[in-house]
Amino acid sequence: MLKTLYQKVLRIHLSESQTQTLELLVLMLQSYRQVRLSTLANIFPQPIQYKSRVKSLQRFLQLPQLSAKLLWFPIIKAALKSEFREKHLNRAQRRKRSKLRFKTKNYVAVALDRTQWRDRNLLMVTIIWGNHALPIYWELLPKLGSSSFREQKRVLGPVLALLKPYPVVVIGDREFHSAKLADWLRVRSIDVVFRQKKSAFVATSCQRGKSLKTQGFKSGESHFFTDVTFQKSEPIQGFNLGVYWEKSHRGKKVKEPWYLLTTISNPKLVKELYQARWGIEMMFRDCKSGGYNMESTRVDSTRFLALVLLITFAYWLATNSGHELKSNHLVPYLGRSEKTPNNFPHHSIFWLGLSGYAWSQSLLFWQEEMLALMALKPHKAQNFRQGLNALSLVQQLV
Repeated sequence: MLKTLYQKVLRIHLSESQTQTLELLVLMLQSYRQVRLSTLANIFPQPIQYKSRVKSLQRFLQLPQLSAKLLWFPIIKAALKSEFREKHLNRAQRRKRSKLRFKTKNYVAVALDRTQWRDRNLLMVTIIWGNHALPIYWELLPKLGSSSFREQKRVLGPVLALLKPYPVVVIGDREFHSAKLADWLRVRSIDVVFRQKKSAFVATSCQRGKSLKTQGFKSGESHFFTDVTFQKSEPIQGFNLGVYWEKSHRGKKVKEPWYLLTTISNPKLVKELYQARWGIEMMFRDCKSGGYNMESTRVDSTRFLALVLLITFAYWLATNSGHELKSNHLVPYLGRSEKTPNNFPHHSIFWLGLSGYAWSQSLLFWQEEMLALMALKPHKAQNFRQGLNALSLVQQLV
């Protein structure tokens, strides 16, 4: 459904040759995991000189149609519509799907974050998708360092308009601690979970106003306060405050608690929502050195934003394929299936999707050599038959 949908959207706004170029680039990202323009031009499958291939890709990446609002928003819109109207799916199908809505209260959990390297400073809005985050909208900031309230509103605006039919919660780390931003969202009936700095000034019903770090919270404790006032100057009232301080995490001592400003009244849900924010950190890792090497590209801003769109298409396809491969019990053919000593999988869903594509392509590319080698190992015939059946299923899913 996804592939058919995105091809349909592309053909509305792009010419046939432009659509084909985009699809080739997405497949190349899956195979070579590299967005550097010189690398893409070097392997781009077109029988013209290298310099001409570079110029062709440069022109393509300048197309004004390569816009998230134009090409990506319709896909997210259709996916959410399907997600919230999934009565036509049976129980097994619903279990297999990686939800675009949060497991509790049917929220669409939106995470706001920023990543920076060299002179690039990218502000991004994502939807939490299973254990990952899926990019929705992004903007390059004209400066290094933290984003401003104005920039945060500008990048959230189109996303909130897209998600208007659904219950939305916006999650942010300490860069997005502003009670002013939380109040701006609350006025628009959007729930929030924002981590606060320990220096934040807070007054509760049982504590006079002072910074969070001086309020005497201890390791291992959890507290939840309602109707809290934030900020000393221009105070903003009516929020809740969750304080969660675990003694240890993965064997390491936790040095300070999470201070979470929120509009939600369920303490357990508030904690679960903020924990889900980790998906955006995984996504940044996958898009950078853990996957597509986004930080290696040196193109200008317009082309860079077009490459982010291509990465978004590729990331969606790879992660979606990874879920399908895992649910069909194909992990042993793609990587280590046993878990780590901490009971975590060795490979992420995203990695499984990329590995499935790479393995199926390599067996097709060297098919003659593969068959010749199989003929020399007749005692492995049963294993080979099972492997070929697995290969056939992998090719259908990637």
